[in-house]
Amino acid sequence: MSMTLQESFDSFLLHLQNDDDITPETLAQHERIFQLFSEYLIYYSDLFRSEEIEENANPQAWEASLESFIDQLMQGDQDHTPSLEGLAFARIDGEYLRDFIAWHVLRDPAVDSLMVQQAAETLHAWLDYAKDHAWLDKEILQHWQDMIQDTLPDAKRAAMAAHLLLYHIRLGGGISPRLRGKRFETFKEGHARIAQVTEHELWLAFDNAPKAMIGPVTLPKTILQQLRVGDVIDIELGKREGVWSIVDIGPVYPAIVYVAAEEMALPDKIL
Repeated sequence: MSMTLQESFDSFLLHLQNDDDITPETLAQHERIFQLFSEYLIYYSDLFRSEEIEENANPQAWEASLESFIDQLMQGDQDHTPSLEGLAFARIDGEYLRDFIAWHVLRDPAVDSLMVQQAAETLHAWLDYAKDHAWLDKEILQHWQDMIQDTLPDAKRAAMAAHLLLYHIRLGGGISPRLRGKRFETFKEGHARIAQVTEHELWLAFDNAPKAMIGPVTLPKTILQQLRVGDVIDIELGKREGVWSIVDIGPVYPAIVYVAAEEMALPDKIL
């Protein structure tokens, strides 16, 4: 029987536990990353859901199905809770590792660039261990590691951008004194893709209306330097007297994990 994914995790962690040079703190970090990786693979990847929704289903149907699936798991309504116990190591590929680093890890409210780096290092060490034990072709495993390394800079940059944006908003968001205290005329909230970045401003396009750019949104240069065209931000914007400003902010995701905006039609909330 081929090596399962869970067996590979357990074997690697046991190897670390038996290493006299590893500290309890480092071991706990590795365990935390595997906990997050398992959570991503079970609840958010398509590994256990490929037969539950048609391949040509639209994004709204997929998203609704995913939410229902997770609700059932949380309530204990699933007859067979997914597990990595029976999942063959070869069932995953580099795209799962990429999306874990540049999407799922970035969803954690406590994430910073150091945690992203730690996640990449844990996966690299695990794949090195897998190569040493010949659990999969070495060229495949090396390709996976190259994919992680190629994704890492953008994932770390996105984590930094999210922290800078949150700090900026907590300090008042750079709103002009003449606008403070005035009511917002309209709000826009949801997944916004960065459509244009200049030295002092950016423009955004929401996935349900990709051709309607919103902006400019004025931001400090230090923040704009961490953002790229195509990045996606969970964001709420407010407009008053013709000026858009950020009201609330969520994670920032690098463009590498998102399809083109015109291919998406995600629901959007207007307050």
